[in-house]
This record gives sequence, C-alpha cells and structure tokens, in this order.
Amino acid sequence: MPIAKLNRTLISLTGDTVEDFIGGLITNNLGADITFAALLTPQGKIIADFFVHKTDNGLVLDTPVKFGKTLIMRLKMYKLRAAIDIEDISDDFFIYALWDGKGDIGKPDPRHIELGQRFLTGDLLSTEHTEEDYDSHRLSLGIPDSTWDFDTVQTFPADANMDLLSGVDYKKGCFIGQEVVSRMHRKTSVRKRMCGVKLSGPAQSGDDILAGDIKIGTLNHVRSDHGMALIRLDRLAKTDQTPTVGGNPATIMEPNYDTDKS
Repeated sequence: MPIAKLNRTLISLTGDTVEDFIGGLITNNLGADITFAALLTPQGKIIADFFVHKTDNGLVLDTPVKFGKTLIMRLKMYKLRAAIDIEDISDDFFIYALWDGKGDIGKPDPRHIELGQRFLTGDLLSTEHTEEDYDSHRLSLGIPDSTWDFDTVQTFPADANMDLLSGVDYKKGCFIGQEVVSRMHRKTSVRKRMCGVKLSGPAQSGDDILAGDIKIGTLNHVRSDHGMALIRLDRLAKTDQTPTVGGNPATIMEPNYDTDKS
C-alpha cells in the first residue's frame, strides 16, 4: 500500500465547547472520526477547506499549508472570549495518505473510498512515495484538492465539488456563508465544476480547453497526463465536438462520484 507524507498545517482546537464552536462555523456536521468541511466567507467562497480529526484531547484541523495562517487567524477572530485554545502543532504531528490497498491504519478519507486513508500521527515515518504520487492518484479519480487546484477566497464549494464529496451538509444549522451557498443549491443548476481531464499531449496550468472555437474551461493544475480544470458544464453539454488542449484531444471526467463509502 503506497503511503506518502502530505504537506499540511495541523491546528489543535481544545476546550469544553470546541465541537459547538467549530460546528457553528463550518459547512458540515462533525462525524464520528473525521469530517471534510470548509470555512467560508460571508459571500460563500472557500477561505480554507480541511479535515477535522476527533482525538482524545479535542479536534485537529488538517489543511493545506497555504491556508494555515489564514485559517488560524480567522478561528482566533471568531472565538472571541470562548474558552478555546488554538495551536499550530505542525512541527509535532504529521498527516500521511495511504491508498490502493486495505488496512486499518488511519481513517477512511470521507470524500471518496478510493482516496484511501488519512493517518494523523506524531511519528515521522520513512516513506517511498511522495506527495506528488498521491496527487497523481487523486487526479486519476478526477477529485479536486485545494492543495493544487485553487487558492483562498476564489471558489464556491460546488465549484470544487464539495457538495458531491461529503463536504457540505445543506440541512445542518447555520454556518458562515450558508445563505449564499444554500440559495445557489436551491435555485440554480451548477453551471461550472472542477473536472478531471485526461490529456493526450503537453499542457500546463492556465491552458484553455476548447470545443471547436468555444472555450469550455481552463486547466488549474497538470501532472503528467492528467489535470484538473474548471469546466463550464452548460457549454460542454451543448457541444458534440471533442475537447482539445493545445490542439490535442482531451477527455473530460465529469464528476459522477460513487457516493457509497461503506
């Protein structure tokens, strides 16, 4: 089973009311072990997405390093006088991803069963695989990951398929940005989403994806012969022409994830 250390900021949240505190802010209800969620702006865009790990001492948030400082700052702003301790523990704890096999190490990634497990530990492990190997694996599944695919305050949850990947609970109590996100969910069809792309020629981030002369999307990230792109689904549905990148045929992996995570 491949295992790779991921480049993440780990944030410890402790205090008697910590679950109520975080639960009132984020897009999802806390699960038994690990939850995928995000903190949004009031306008409904993602400040940071993360995993919430339940531990014996409280909660640990596992977020991309590029979001770490911003997320800590926002949490400290929202806690006001609540008796919550917020601490960056990234120097003492680590996150590993394990995939392509079965085992009881770590907890299943709540987004998709084929992403494998996430393992929170204080041990620095020796691994043969890299974060880039994990990136290739998740791209082959067509699953967005903010580490590579988007930056802070750019993207709505549905754009990044969080609603399809167990990251948004529209039935939960209030969270920041809920009004905008819920209205988009109720009143409109999603016109654009991140989709995996299978490439047949050279490509790089920022390249346009065309169907004939019509632009249907833009590559956000490329690794080898796979990429992740923000695709205009309405335009894709109206064309019968093969998508291309740099004149080479490309296959759009429309997000139709198996939601059975049992």
